[in-house]
Amino acid sequence: MSEALISLDLRPLLAAGTDPLAGVVEQAGRLHAGARMELRAPFNPLPLRRVLARMGYSSWPEKLGEGDWRIQLIRDGEGKVEGDPDPADCAGLPTGAPIWRDGQGLHIDLRGLPIPLPMLAVLRLLGSPESQGDSRLWLHHERDPMFLYPELAEIGWVLEPKGQGPEGELLFLAEREGD
Repeated sequence: MSEALISLDLRPLLAAGTDPLAGVVEQAGRLHAGARMELRAPFNPLPLRRVLARMGYSSWPEKLGEGDWRIQLIRDGEGKVEGDPDPADCAGLPTGAPIWRDGQGLHIDLRGLPIPLPMLAVLRLLGSPESQGDSRLWLHHERDPMFLYPELAEIGWVLEPKGQGPEGELLFLAEREGD
């Protein structure tokens, strides 16, 4: 019996501002052991690959061209994530997220950014010299960034909802664990 290959092109969804993660996870959950998937994306989607790794999928990326990646996955139960993305591969994705400091700490406004830019903006900011020494980051968002929680936990940060701000924005506080 040959294995079917499920192929999903995430590029049009991301271009339209639709988060493909829930659909990919739903599709992946239906597949049996040994099943294969192929994803096409405009970048190496490490957060998505980590979610799928927790479901038993091993993955490896292949950069086909500027803004064109193929991610191969197999449900082998091991959940290996090979080929961490080079920060330069995401450097060309402008986030346009305003950043400022006040008495409460460092802030980033993620409202209006298409997916996956909010997650990329936060992860990029926390890895930048601009945030060094900060143990708190306020996120101003329009929705709950549910897939950001495990990504932040993996790098030692905890994200908590803190209510609504002006104009219906949702506020979240990311803090370094142990601070």
